[in-house]
Amino acid sequence: MRKLLLAAVLMAIAQLTFAQSTTHAYQHWYTYFGTAKLNNKWAIPFDVQLRIRDGISNKGQLLMRGGLQYSLTKQDHILLGYAFVPTYNGVSNTWLPEQRIFEQYIHKEKKLDMTHRLRLEQRWVAQPSQPGHPDAIGDWKYGNRFRYFNRTQLGIKHKKENTPFYVAFQDEIFLNLWGNDISNLLFDQNRFLAAFGYQFNTKLKADIGYMNQLVQVASGAKTMNHILHFSVFQTIDF
Repeated sequence: MRKLLLAAVLMAIAQLTFAQSTTHAYQHWYTYFGTAKLNNKWAIPFDVQLRIRDGISNKGQLLMRGGLQYSLTKQDHILLGYAFVPTYNGVSNTWLPEQRIFEQYIHKEKKLDMTHRLRLEQRWVAQPSQPGHPDAIGDWKYGNRFRYFNRTQLGIKHKKENTPFYVAFQDEIFLNLWGNDISNLLFDQNRFLAAFGYQFNTKLKADIGYMNQLVQVASGAKTMNHILHFSVFQTIDF
C-alpha cells in the first residue's frame, strides 16, 4: 500500500514538474459508469461522459461507450466494445467524431480494492475539412493506442468502524502504437485522479475530485488540463 501511494505521489510530482513547459487549461468532467449484469458470466458495461472546457457553457467532448464483458473468474474479465466520441474543434467550428473499437482485460485484487485494466484501441478520428467548408468533415485518420489504468479505493474508518465514505486514487497512461496516422509520438497522455466518495449501497456510489490530465498532440505541443471530476458508478442486475 505504501509503495502504491508513493508511486502515485511521484507520478503527480513528475507531471507538475513537466508542466512548466506546457499550456494550462481548466475543464469539468461529468461521468456515469453503469454495469448491466446479465448473469454471473456476462455483463454490459457502459459509460457516458460530458467533458466541458473552461466553464459550464463551453463546448468540449461527449463520450458514449459500451461493450460486452465475459468474466473468466470473479477477479478477471475480458471485454469487446465500441465508443463514439464527438469533439468540438474551435478552429473549424464543428464537432469532429471519433469511432473506436477496443478490447480490454481487467483484474481486480482480492484483498485490496484495486483494479488493473489493459485496453487496446483501434481509432478512426475525423479531421477538419478544407478552408471554406467549416461545417464539413474532411479525411479520417487511423491509429492504434494502448492504455494502462490503475484505481485503488480506500475506505474511511471512524473509531475502527467502516463508514460509507472513501478516497480513490487512479492513474492511466495512454501510448500510441504502430500504424498510427493520428500521432507518431509514443506518449499520448496521462491522467491522475484523487477523489473523495460516498458508497450509497453495494450497487451505487459517487465521487468528486481533481484530475490532472497531461496531453501531447502530434506536433509535440503539451497541454495540462486541471479538471473538476464528478463520477457516478452503478451496477444494475437483471
